[in-house]
Amino acid sequence: MESLSAQLYAFGIILLAGLSVGLLVDFYRVLRGFLRPGLVSTAILDLIFWALLTPILVIYLLLANWGQLRAYVVIGLLLGFLFYRLLMSRAVVALLVWLIDSIGRLLSFTAAVLWSIVTFPLVIGQELGLSLRSARLGRRLFFGPKLRWRK
Repeated sequence: MESLSAQLYAFGIILLAGLSVGLLVDFYRVLRGFLRPGLVSTAILDLIFWALLTPILVIYLLLANWGQLRAYVVIGLLLGFLFYRLLMSRAVVALLVWLIDSIGRLLSFTAAVLWSIVTFPLVIGQELGLSLRSARLGRRLFFGPKLRWRK
């Protein structure tokens, strides 16, 4: 028989596992909300999610009680998950949505700045009458094409 402190330690680890499962489920929910996968993609993402979550739960179970699956493990997981869902889920989802939205805006702004930096010399060249076509044809760049008018 294990001591009370060992049992409380194991139960605390299992509660943390339930909280972790809740956090990962919310992260997955937000990710699916942004990606909006189809039927087949949803099934594939679900398999990937559970393939990543299962080793995490096994590690928690090994840390808590050497991998013994007992009734208090299931109760602790459910209590930790319900605690997370009732008290922290809304705030975490709002934070994740804001974070993903902010990262998207930052990437969009960075791409727009880089695009402006890359295209600025081309715009200036067009304004001055420079073009790659006139350079390839061997014409003078600053005076434009020589036009011949019939009289």
